Amino acid sequence: MAKHTPTDRGYAVIFENDEGTNVGVCTAIANGTPSDLFAVHTRMASIKIEEGITFSTVGRLRISNRPVAVVGEEDVVHIRSTTPAAARNIAVLPS
Repeated sequence: MAKHTPTDRGYAVIFENDEGTNVGVCTAIANGTPSDLFAVHTRMASIKIEEGITFSTVGRLRISNRPVAVVGEEDVVHIRSTTPAAARNIAVLPS
């Protein structure tokens, strides 16, 4: 049975480096830039994104347009919708 990491809630940030694909989680987006990054899933083999979740591209980053739940499962990251109440408690998007 696969071991799951705890679910993180916030904005998902997908980025690549020399070692592979990474998925970070941050609490806010300020001027199009992720801030308060608090978790990173490194060198992921696969990213599974739930239907309906959209991303913006900022330079080499893909940033979710709304807070999501991010769950790591061995070498796979799942990006899923989260409830509005849970999202309000974690992520803040400046207006």
